[in-house]
Amino acid sequence: MADRFALGVFLVALYVVVSAAGEVYAASYLQQADVFVALLLSFAAVCLIFNLLARHEGKEATVAKWSLLVFVALNVVTAISWIGLFIGLKYAEPAIVVAFMVALGPTATVWLNALIRRQGAPPASDIVVSVTIATIGSYMIWISASGNAGVEWGARSSFGIVLAIVAGLSLALTNILVKLLFDHGCSGRQVLAHRFYGTILLLLVLVDYSSIVPEISQHWFAIAVIGLSAIIVPLLLIQQGIRRVEPFTVNMVLSTAPIITFLFQYFDSRIVPSSHTFIGNALITAVAVGNIYLQYRRSA
Repeated sequence: MADRFALGVFLVALYVVVSAAGEVYAASYLQQADVFVALLLSFAAVCLIFNLLARHEGKEATVAKWSLLVFVALNVVTAISWIGLFIGLKYAEPAIVVAFMVALGPTATVWLNALIRRQGAPPASDIVVSVTIATIGSYMIWISASGNAGVEWGARSSFGIVLAIVAGLSLALTNILVKLLFDHGCSGRQVLAHRFYGTILLLLVLVDYSSIVPEISQHWFAIAVIGLSAIIVPLLLIQQGIRRVEPFTVNMVLSTAPIITFLFQYFDSRIVPSSHTFIGNALITAVAVGNIYLQYRRSA
């Protein structure tokens, strides 16, 4: 049991590192790119790749009747979380966008997990940790609004942060729905094969079709890097992590993402290092790591 828990935490932690690097790169690229075209191309490729992987697994990537509503809900929240994340990265400081997403995740997950998976009231320690992280998230709002973030505050950055908050709530629900599908025997590749249809449909509505060919011809390499480093590889890692640990533990490991993202921001010359952002990210990470240790002791 302890080995399974440790492997799950390691896979989610590796996801944090890979996705942080990909998100900082994406934030820099999206400053001069058409975000909807880039995402449409990336997710179309992602959906195709995961459907091929599901077939190579030896199982048809089919959706059973019992899980249809769960998959529909998963498609909706996946679209909200991913599109919200990338638009947030375009307009706001990546470390703060990620902080908003993961600060809300644990608080929402505690109650959603109890409601959807019917596991009863969460432990008091989980509730305390969730409230603490949500409080630190409020401090991050002050950092941005007071102009102490690494990116200048304005209407667009506030819009990006609002989307990050919505994406964070959607991400919490995503983890619950994925775990629910795993509990009923779906494989990781089957889940990945079917979860991006809603994202692609929404992007088809939002995209400017006249920009597709120029975007491919000018930025095909950047789009490929974003697809691999920010979507495909991280998703493969976190899916395997979700199989091995509970959703709250997944969110706690994800809570280390802001400090990792902050460190990768040193490679982006447009972002001015902010001590306030670092303090907020470090507080979230410290609380998360402490709680992971307690959960590991509980599982041993």
